[in-house]
Amino acid sequence: MEGKVLWKTMRAPLFDKGSMILADGVIIATDGRYSLYVIEPSPTGFKPLATAEVLKPSGNSDNNQTTPSGMGGVAQNWAPIALADGKLLIRDQSRLMCIMVAK
Repeated sequence: MEGKVLWKTMRAPLFDKGSMILADGVIIATDGRYSLYVIEPSPTGFKPLATAEVLKPSGNSDNNQTTPSGMGGVAQNWAPIALADGKLLIRDQSRLMCIMVAK
């Protein structure tokens, strides 16, 4: 099957390492760092419906760039996300979170 790219987000936001799922007619995506997005699938462009910084680091660094475990570096959430019964599972290198999602 062949397809045609209709649009790209490029670096704003950059979805280079996160994961995406389609659920209830919207795309739920992570950007590979802190943010979770709910996106309207549209052939006309990037249409975010909501965003939240759910995996902000809680380390002790002044520049807020440590992982939650305090090991240094940027927190990353490359792992696939999962959605079941209104609960979204998302993780980074040191913690797993369950987020209730609603329509």
